[in-house]
Amino acid sequence: MSHLITKIPWTTGKKIGLVTSTLALSLLIPNLSTTVNAFEVGENETVFLAAPRLTRAATTNLSPNGPSIYHFTIEVPENADEALQAITVSQRDNPVYINFALDKSNAFMGDSFAGGPNLALADIGGDLSVNPNDITVVFDEPVQPGETVTVRLRAKRNPARGGIYLFGVTAFPEGENSSGLYIGSKSLQFYSY
Repeated sequence: MSHLITKIPWTTGKKIGLVTSTLALSLLIPNLSTTVNAFEVGENETVFLAAPRLTRAATTNLSPNGPSIYHFTIEVPENADEALQAITVSQRDNPVYINFALDKSNAFMGDSFAGGPNLALADIGGDLSVNPNDITVVFDEPVQPGETVTVRLRAKRNPARGGIYLFGVTAFPEGENSSGLYIGSKSLQFYSY
């Protein structure tokens, strides 16, 4: 092979190397523009293939021990083909775990602190006896493809210990036996004074 390349002018050899590298990368890297849809998998189980996106996590107060509301914003892409029925927010190995006033938590359509139309919740909490650091929010009416929802979890108080606190979000499509799809993590940083 090296004998063949020495007979090819130097600029042509670079082009061959570039073509070979591009071909190799195209085989190794999946096509990121592939459109995927939700589908049923045995026993009427519905799953997302086009994931909703966790676009923002924010808080109304960064002070230690103060009251605060944590915002988690999720966009359901138009090509999702399934509505978003529920999400689970999980605290991930935080220095201390934050307790929430679930009866004062809610959701609204849109993505700003000003809020939008309220979205009724069918349930909030989940099985706290199994994992008290996971909060499941079930929407009364599913969030349709092309829409954005913000879930507001009211903290009883911010942590006294400053640091970066990580929250993971899992999305569940509409359906009786829907599988959750982990859609990402966002962090909130609190300060100690």
